Amino acid sequence: MSELYRVQDFVEEMKRVTEKENDPAAIIQRCKPLLGRLLLNPDCIPPEFKKRGATAQGPYMLYRAAKFNVNAVVWGPGDGLGAHNHETWGLVGVLENELQETRFRRLDDRSVSGLARLEATKKTTNRAGDISCLLPADDIHAVLNTTDRNTVDIHVYGRDLAGLERLRFDVEKKTFVTFASPKYDNC
Repeated sequence: MSELYRVQDFVEEMKRVTEKENDPAAIIQRCKPLLGRLLLNPDCIPPEFKKRGATAQGPYMLYRAAKFNVNAVVWGPGDGLGAHNHETWGLVGVLENELQETRFRRLDDRSVSGLARLEATKKTTNRAGDISCLLPADDIHAVLNTTDRNTVDIHVYGRDLAGLERLRFDVEKKTFVTFASPKYDNC
């Protein structure tokens, strides 16, 4: 029986890809199968990183570098985040349970400050092993844990989102505000 693929193995392969490649689409194409392999190991992250935070989803940094980072997020029942962007490429893979995702396309020309018109393009239920890909031109989504159990997913981004100014959209009102992700629970 072969040895299980670990976060450390994934990180080493991610380093090799991101040292040679700068194109976000190419990075995602090459790294999505690597994340898929990691998701096959249900014990790839320690149990303490599979717990929801005290007041919100538990974001845990697993690896941080200049060209990419890897973190785990734990969504409790009913936890979610409305439509938002990422300002970088990303891969989000479900490790445990499932997470509802709605993808959006921005329709306005961005010429009016604070206004944004979004159209929902796809709604899926991502289950363990499923991976969502985010590219800078297609990175707006909303997520929601509609189950009665915690959902654990692994996020890989081309930038550290903690403190990064991004956009949170109000789809109904056609507006947006800036926000920054909080720091991670473990660092």
